[in-house]
Amino acid sequence: MSFEPTPPQRVAIESIYQDTVVTAGAGSGKTRVLVERYINLLRSGFTIDQIAAITFTKKAAQEMKDRIRRELPHMADLIESAQISTIHSLCQRIILEHPREAGIDPRCRVAEEWEADALLYRVITDLVKDVELEEEYRSTSDAVDLLHYAYKQMIQRGETSFRREYSAPDVDEAAGRLCAVVDGFLQKTAGQRLTERQRDIILYLRARWPQIKVDLLSGDGVFIEDGIEALADMLSGTWGKLKADVDEVKSAAADVNLALKEAHASRVLEQLGDLLAKVHHAYSQTKRNMGLLDFGDLELLAARLLQNPEVVQSYDFRQIMVDEFQDTNPLQKQIVDRLCRGGAKLFIVGDPKQSIYRFRGADVKVFTQARAEISAAGQPVVLDKNFRSRPELIRFTNAFFAALMQEDPIGYERSEPDREPVGKPLVHLIEVNAEGASMEEGRHLEAERIAWQIRELVDSGRYAYKDITLLFRTRTYMRIYERALQAARVPYVNLSGRGFYSRQEVQDILNYFAWLDDSEDHVAKLAVLRSPFYSVSDDGLYWEQRGERCAMTPVDRAAVEKALADREALVEFVRSRPAPYVMQEMLERTDYISTTSRLPFGEQKAANVQKLLQQSWDLYTRGYVSCADQLHYIAAVRRRSDEESEAQLDAEYADVVVVRTVHNAKGLEFPVVFVPDTSGRLTKNSGAQVVYHPTAGLAYKGTAAYEQAKELNRAEELSEARRLLYVAVTRAKEELYLCGITGPEQSDSWWNWIKQTTAFVPSDLYDYASPEPAVLVPELQAAQVETAAAREITGTPAPSYSHVALSVTALMVYARCPRCYYLRYILGIPEQIRGLTAGGSVKASSSRLTGLERGNIVHRVCERITDPSQLDDLIELAAALEGVRLSPAQTRDLKNIVQPYLESQFFQRLKQGDVEIHREYNFAVPLGTKFVLNGTVDQVFLGSEGLEIVDFKSNWVSPEQVAEEGEKYRWQLRAYAWAMAKLFARPVVQSQAYFLIPNRVFALTEADLNLTAAEADLMAACEGIIAGERHGLAAFPRDPHCSDCLRWEE
Repeated sequence: MSFEPTPPQRVAIESIYQDTVVTAGAGSGKTRVLVERYINLLRSGFTIDQIAAITFTKKAAQEMKDRIRRELPHMADLIESAQISTIHSLCQRIILEHPREAGIDPRCRVAEEWEADALLYRVITDLVKDVELEEEYRSTSDAVDLLHYAYKQMIQRGETSFRREYSAPDVDEAAGRLCAVVDGFLQKTAGQRLTERQRDIILYLRARWPQIKVDLLSGDGVFIEDGIEALADMLSGTWGKLKADVDEVKSAAADVNLALKEAHASRVLEQLGDLLAKVHHAYSQTKRNMGLLDFGDLELLAARLLQNPEVVQSYDFRQIMVDEFQDTNPLQKQIVDRLCRGGAKLFIVGDPKQSIYRFRGADVKVFTQARAEISAAGQPVVLDKNFRSRPELIRFTNAFFAALMQEDPIGYERSEPDREPVGKPLVHLIEVNAEGASMEEGRHLEAERIAWQIRELVDSGRYAYKDITLLFRTRTYMRIYERALQAARVPYVNLSGRGFYSRQEVQDILNYFAWLDDSEDHVAKLAVLRSPFYSVSDDGLYWEQRGERCAMTPVDRAAVEKALADREALVEFVRSRPAPYVMQEMLERTDYISTTSRLPFGEQKAANVQKLLQQSWDLYTRGYVSCADQLHYIAAVRRRSDEESEAQLDAEYADVVVVRTVHNAKGLEFPVVFVPDTSGRLTKNSGAQVVYHPTAGLAYKGTAAYEQAKELNRAEELSEARRLLYVAVTRAKEELYLCGITGPEQSDSWWNWIKQTTAFVPSDLYDYASPEPAVLVPELQAAQVETAAAREITGTPAPSYSHVALSVTALMVYARCPRCYYLRYILGIPEQIRGLTAGGSVKASSSRLTGLERGNIVHRVCERITDPSQLDDLIELAAALEGVRLSPAQTRDLKNIVQPYLESQFFQRLKQGDVEIHREYNFAVPLGTKFVLNGTVDQVFLGSEGLEIVDFKSNWVSPEQVAEEGEKYRWQLRAYAWAMAKLFARPVVQSQAYFLIPNRVFALTEADLNLTAAEADLMAACEGIIAGERHGLAAFPRDPHCSDCLRWEE
């Protein structure tokens, strides 16, 4: 034996003649035990063909082979062919070795998970188009999503009996009982003394009762609901002595209501079952035609084949070892159990506290059931020594999770330390005070606090960047934390499996493919020209769109000509060579990798490009040969989610912080772990019309089964959330940072659990990290022209400023509402995401543009247009620069917005050319000795009497609203007037906002044009911002009349 095992490890390694279950805590060396047990089996006379080892991932299988090969170099060739694989690889082997019995083509291949998912969505979408759906589906996409959810949930558990009959109460019978109760109520009250109100209501009920009774007994759900509603309206309020009688009527009506819901639910679920059966048939047929199997097929077919004793006997397995058994599903357990019927001994390893793949169908009860079965007649082993973490971390983990999991069905098993203690707390709580702030604000503050802490750890020499990882429960808000790392100049890589296809460098190449595929794809063409491929300016793009290349600068013209020459050459490649060759030639001709690698985070960008090239080769080997094929394929994958992670830089050489999910970190360890964003909700909103749980089956909203399924799901979600937190905490070797927001946290959140449960942890095992971040302002200030220096966290030392640049727009926002300024310019929360979709792709035309998109397009057109004949071309160009493809209706609406300007005095004066005009005039003017005011004015007319300033507004307002809406821009117009007067040394005679719709002007008064007062107001606002940043959120109160900040926070 190549290492000295602990006594429990030795039992696990040497227990080879009976079934054995090993409960292995975090860091207990279970992988080493698996390897040593495999080697021990070989040394005990078992052959490689008699041993099957099942791992959770392909990577784990390869690592196990590598370790065995190092220990037994003389068997290296044999080890490579050993049955050491994932459960799906083993299933694939069984199926392909018995294709006739399985009823499949032996030449079939296994689809990637996302490939199969895209195919399933396509099948469901095609099916739903031809079906008349129940009216509660708001759209076809709702029905598609529901079918996809239900199908995946059921298939993961091996359930293929989709069609079921659902019993429901007899509505007619319940309605008949209600009528009898009302008849009795009316009879009983006929001779009673009643209050005036009661008498009036009962008289009204008697008059209407014959028609209501007809409705209730009609058998039509709509009429029955009308009848119940009428009764409810009449019998509301207090009834004194008649309360018991009225309650009896209400109870009978509630029974009818429930019967209606149950009857409707049965119809919906029966239709859903029929649709799911059709989906299963169509999906199976489509896969068969394409020669594909998905992971669900592998499990279902293997389980079915292993029901045949002859198939089981065709394998000479005498030892079956399964790692990570806590993350198996019931169907996978069936497969393992059936393989053992041939006499094989079963050895399983798992930790119920680390069961975190419920969303893939895993069920922790599978492990607890198997452990009970094996313990009754075999050998149970507990590996409780943690070789990974410092004793202080282990003591904290034991105390914390013993309290947190006290009521959990799986309980908590303690770990024992093996390493030397350091004698100080190694768990640090980072608590960000965000009282009165939104969750979004809190996340930005927390992200900056974490970025500072990382800088402090590295700058102090205690750790390198590569020693540190951020582990997130979900990927939803990762971008906030990434931006904070970028701002703090912390190098990082995101290995969470999100956003690869959204990265700009990947989008550039995909846009180039699209342009090669379609020369008329002007959006793709402009994106390529604007990208680092050719770096053409916006002016150059305008002249290219106009077909007036001669008007370009020499640099832009040369770049466009090179792009066209490159495209012509690459099109020839497209005709004769597969996509990866085209991509390689594209990168070489343009020197794109070299150009991109010189940009910020260039090493990561270059690695992503190399990864995309490798993916192109992989797709080529799967039959996706042409550029168009690969574009179509990637688009299908991205429609649902961008699950592909960035390229992983070599961990030994890249000194970068790693950002990943807890799921992604399973089985790994890191010197320093940060657990951010712990204040979010742990359970999903249960607003779905249909939910699924194996115990309750499919259940429709409003029914008892629905409530049962919802509660079961919620309990399991919370239980898994505890286990996920355990996995996150136990990745740390040296230090752990738990980060949360005080103020807007959810009741069921990790941070709430942390705050409550640390009360049961000895106080010497954790501390609160210092609240004072380092001053990052000088590094940020140069990069953030529009923001007033660096962002601030509670307790920041006062930063120093010199010539801080502030924009007119920023000051206008501050003047309207300081809280809006704080949200936008200090926290950097965008008002709207413009142009690109969440996946980063060009936004397809939709029924409406956002206000920001519409405004940007209109401004671009008005800034450039000199002749009405240019209107169509300029709208197309402006939309392309905005990343939007316009529908004909949108184009028409935009032309209608711009048309009044073309008929206005401003445009006529521009056409006449008898006065000097500056369009889209950029300025930067010193304000006092400490500030610089910058901005852009749409038009400045230099007349004989002075300056006339015009700023376009594309807001949709009525003529009556111009005065009210114009007031919002009074501050901006005053600032423009002051700046232009300073620059041109001329008086300002007019400063006005021109509302394109409804072709009206809002102009400043003579008093507003008092430039001395305007300068004083500008200076006061700048000073207020700087002073506020020293104090944080409290210095930026909400304006009582502002509703924007509330909507923004939401």
